[in-house]
Amino acid sequence: MRRVLPVALGTVAAVALVQTPANAIGSFQYAYASNGRGYGAFNSVDNNLFKVADKKADGYSMVLRIKFPGRDEITSCDDRNGANNGEEFCRISNIPRRTAFQFKACAKDFSGELPGWIDCSGWINDVNS
Repeated sequence: MRRVLPVALGTVAAVALVQTPANAIGSFQYAYASNGRGYGAFNSVDNNLFKVADKKADGYSMVLRIKFPGRDEITSCDDRNGANNGEEFCRISNIPRRTAFQFKACAKDFSGELPGWIDCSGWINDVNS
């Protein structure tokens, strides 16, 4: 019994270590809007997962704009619920595997009272694995 138990525990621990990175640790690539307004990101490990965060209380929201090849429209993931209260996550389910795309983070006023898209980051190139 003494020899079986350590082997069984070692196997369970090895399985847990192999599964943890895929389930819990992501590899986000970030796009930062200028003037400390916020950021957006894509997780290249957990495919189709995007996030965005508004970091500046200024009347603007943060939007992650996502552009796919061959499509005229721009998909977005936005944080409209105020600054400094966490990240908003979006999952876009119709991205084919190994699709190259671009994303950028911008500040946007959805009320129409302030100027439109401002302080955008540059476009970030990525590939859905």
